[in-house]
Amino acid sequence: MSRISMKMKNLVEISSLVAESTNFFDIKDKIIEKMLEVVFPRKACVNLFYRNDYTHAYLVCSNSLEYIKETFKSDEVQGVKFDFYEDYPDYIHESVEEKKVIYIKDVFEDERAIKERDLAKHENYTGRIVFPLIYNKKVVGFMTCFLDERDTLTDEDIDFVSSIASLIALSIEITEKNSQKNFIIDKLRNSLELISEATRKLYQNKNIDEFLVHLSEIAKKITNSEESAILIDKNNCKNKIFRSYCKIDERDTNVQETINLLLSKDVAGLYVNDRQLAKDIKLNVDTYIFYRLYNESESIGVILCTDGKKYEDDDLNILSILSKQVTVAMQLYDYSEQNVKHKLIAKELNVLNKQQKLIMNDSKMECNREKELEFFHKPATVVGGDFYYAHKIDDKRVAFIIADVMGHGIVANYMVAMIKGAFKTLCYQYKTPGEIATYLNKILYDEFDKMGVFATALVNVFDTEKNILSVSNAGHYSPIIIDENGEVVESLNCKKGIPIGVLPDCEYHSNTFSIENYPMVFMFTDGTLEIKNHYKEEFGLDRLKHFVKNNYKNNRNQIVENLKKETERFTGNDNFDDDILILMLKNI
Repeated sequence: MSRISMKMKNLVEISSLVAESTNFFDIKDKIIEKMLEVVFPRKACVNLFYRNDYTHAYLVCSNSLEYIKETFKSDEVQGVKFDFYEDYPDYIHESVEEKKVIYIKDVFEDERAIKERDLAKHENYTGRIVFPLIYNKKVVGFMTCFLDERDTLTDEDIDFVSSIASLIALSIEITEKNSQKNFIIDKLRNSLELISEATRKLYQNKNIDEFLVHLSEIAKKITNSEESAILIDKNNCKNKIFRSYCKIDERDTNVQETINLLLSKDVAGLYVNDRQLAKDIKLNVDTYIFYRLYNESESIGVILCTDGKKYEDDDLNILSILSKQVTVAMQLYDYSEQNVKHKLIAKELNVLNKQQKLIMNDSKMECNREKELEFFHKPATVVGGDFYYAHKIDDKRVAFIIADVMGHGIVANYMVAMIKGAFKTLCYQYKTPGEIATYLNKILYDEFDKMGVFATALVNVFDTEKNILSVSNAGHYSPIIIDENGEVVESLNCKKGIPIGVLPDCEYHSNTFSIENYPMVFMFTDGTLEIKNHYKEEFGLDRLKHFVKNNYKNNRNQIVENLKKETERFTGNDNFDDDILILMLKNI
């Protein structure tokens, strides 16, 4: 189960990469890396065609390979140029020409792979599968995965990799047509909302009817349609329609006929903008667009949207991406129905929890000979919204962030991943934490607004050479700072801005001061403060300040142990309703 769950999460992350980037070449290796984390085999490469020229293919992504990477090096961004018809085996030509996935299980037995047998020996693979990269009905390249004798590739894996291939094709199109990028990215962001919302609904144990209704509503929004529905015709739900609007209704006697007519068409999907032609699906509509849904190799239904003003190729491509993601989500749901519904949630959240811990564990660091960063994190649920990440920009500067995303679980974890990715990039572009926080909000506002969440944060840049700390406060609690006399410095409360994701155009400021003579800068999220005892009294800021004063000379482990004892003494138990995260910039 954990592998299926990881697929869903990595699909979200890859979609985020594509939505946030306007240059495929900047993210191509990361996409492949994320894909190969959750599917076997462990090797893949991408080839592109440029300007509709199919006589040459360019190898642009081969980092997961060994022999090919070392043998075919290129300093050109566009990749290594090959003669497509001379250098590639017949089945790859077939895949490109017929726009279909082709799986060669043994290149040493299949005659179509005779050209690559020497290459297979050098690269140590026996099987290969090719996925054409299709956008606007045009093949813009192809991705191939390499398998050795131990590797396996299930139908579910093929569905997953096909969805990644669709996202790669979209990223390539965005790169080539920057003038259209805002329009395309807006549509893709709506599809990201679909993934996150669908996953959240799924893990809230909603029934399948509500789950699919929700997906169809977002499909309607993406294609600017008047009506939409996900129509399912599957053995275990024969003749049952999951609808979002009553124009397409299970009471309509034509609906089953409509499903059969759409599934009888010899295409994966299409759109019709002519009222006369639209009569062919037996519904009273002016226009329609649909795309098939597959469960493994079985066609189980369609996403159907009707009465949009004018459908275009972009709508069809976005709908094709959604259909693949809907399929992955449905597979996940089906699995949960097989006697492991409660275990499904626990396993998924444990996977995300481990990934979140890895994000933060990597961030423990020694800043200079005098100061180090240490933290402690205890989520209230398995996955929390509290987050800390540190990154060494250069020999003289460390940037770090502590944040609290409203909520828990899948959505909070998704937002944490977005914060980390954007923060890491902005650290190199801007020098002050105020600038970093300002642009962090600009980048993330749309996604936070759509999901109805926000985050408080302290964004920090530490000059390790001069021991100068700059802090920008986005609606967070100010740090507790201890001076050389062991007293709390009250004069350095950081000017507080509003949380990230509340308003689109906020400007954040930097608070800068020397910590040369301050042995402890203690940062925290509100979980510790809001711990309550039997009388509903909160632990509060004053108690936390008193605790820091009494413990700042201790090492990290002793501080954490003493905090546990202090809060347990206060509450009488060790189970709390909110995440607990503390961060210490302290003397070594």
